[in-house]
Amino acid sequence: GVVPGLNPLFLSLALVWVTTLVLLWDLRLGSGFQNASTCLKVALILVIIAAGFYVKDTQPLSLLPVRADCALIVSTPFAVSLYWVMYAYSGWNASTYIVGEVRNPTRAIPLSLGIGTLLVTALYLGINAAFLRTTPAAEMSGKQEIGLIAGGHIFGQAGGKVMAVFIALGLVSAVSAMMWIGPRVTVAMGEDLRALSWLSRRNARGIPIRATLVQCAIVNLLILITTFQKVVNYVQFSLTLFSTLTVLGVIVLRWRRPDLPRPYRTWGYPITPLIFLAVSGWMLWHLIEDASTREPSLWGLVTVLLGLPIYYISSKKQPG
Repeated sequence: GVVPGLNPLFLSLALVWVTTLVLLWDLRLGSGFQNASTCLKVALILVIIAAGFYVKDTQPLSLLPVRADCALIVSTPFAVSLYWVMYAYSGWNASTYIVGEVRNPTRAIPLSLGIGTLLVTALYLGINAAFLRTTPAAEMSGKQEIGLIAGGHIFGQAGGKVMAVFIALGLVSAVSAMMWIGPRVTVAMGEDLRALSWLSRRNARGIPIRATLVQCAIVNLLILITTFQKVVNYVQFSLTLFSTLTVLGVIVLRWRRPDLPRPYRTWGYPITPLIFLAVSGWMLWHLIEDASTREPSLWGLVTVLLGLPIYYISSKKQPG
């Protein structure tokens, strides 16, 4: 569990329900709650990084590549490990999901994506460097609770409990962000597809109650029927597949509809999209090929395919 002595199932369900209730109560309250929890999470990560680099008893650490790395980065284990990295980076592009609620999106969206990418990259590399600097690699290899293990080396004897509290507080921001952003995606789907139109409705305060409650139910179901690792694999396969299709769509639209207005430029086009597609396709293939990730990945693929009948039997535009 994340917090010693506290049932992780209870903690997960409590976080989901508390966050859902806050988001359903008031739009401004939900926005303020998300901003506050995100600032708290960034502050906690900075504290961990600073403490990790303050520790004097360190492990030998070299970030320079060696000859064996060439074979490693094209292997199946490396491809599979990347989905955890992709999961850790999730959220940097979340502003694109709420473009309809953003003021001056032409300026704000590219700016938020750029700042989000740089901030997430710096925090991710910093906290991993702190872990590798303070904790023997053998102790972390093959383990999921890296933060708890590293906490003992960074904060001393009580480090595990300290790190557990930090992780629990950090989860509040992650859960809140996804519970806030997810229903907006569902609303957009309901606005486009007649079969899902009942999910597009908002109350007088602009809160998508139905979409939020449906997402809450789905999250609770996943928490109750499977493990965290399988959920991450299931979700991340789907997210990687959709991001791959989205980038592919950029190329297709530029080829088929060169006349469309394009306020956002694609830096390095077409090289950067092709590199992204190659890496993403390589990851997806190995996620299905590897025995440890095949089952949840295939379930993710099945879930995506189940959406195709709904898409094709629904009119794309609401009448009137």
